[in-house]
Amino acid sequence: MEGLEDVFSKILHYFEKIDRMVNSFVNAIDSLNKLDLNNAYKSLADSIRLDTEADELRREVFTIMNRYISDVTLRESISKLLRMMDRLTEWIKEAARYLDILPYLEIPQEIKDEINELARLDSEACKHIKNAAQALFRKKLDDAIALASEVEKIEERADEVNHAARRSIVRYGNKIANPAILIMLRDFIEALENATDYAEDVADIIRLIAQYLKSASKA
Repeated sequence: MEGLEDVFSKILHYFEKIDRMVNSFVNAIDSLNKLDLNNAYKSLADSIRLDTEADELRREVFTIMNRYISDVTLRESISKLLRMMDRLTEWIKEAARYLDILPYLEIPQEIKDEINELARLDSEACKHIKNAAQALFRKKLDDAIALASEVEKIEERADEVNHAARRSIVRYGNKIANPAILIMLRDFIEALENATDYAEDVADIIRLIAQYLKSASKA
């Protein structure tokens, strides 16, 4: 049991790192809105550092998981969960790269408002996922299912904001002289929305694992 608990502990630590990574990214945007460039770039650097640390944890989990999780279905589901979470972080990293390049302060305010909302939704989705994972591995399975189900609502809201942001780019695009900035801005917004898509995929896997463990406990 000690080995299994170590696996679960590392997985939860992994989810916590990602939650902090996304929060640091959101803090970078908040700092830019406050014209605090020093904290903005520090937060971006923190986000990249936390992602690197999370990657190391994920590799550790894969290394020890086969040794301690004998249930093949559970092991494969957790592997899929970690891979989906890694793809979520890839989109946050992609958004961070665009944020580092874009002349953010020159973006029309309405578009910035929609960027802020998408970033907030990414953070909220990751917070729910972290809490759902904690409930899952502490065997509070109904809580895990309920928390994961909330992520679907967040993703639906992100779809709406993404659609509104596209309209805003069309409406205010003539205020941005450089067409390369318009393309990057569109891709930046898409990256933020894609992160919530993968957050929903992660939440779906958490629900499936919770339902599997509930069924297994009754067998």
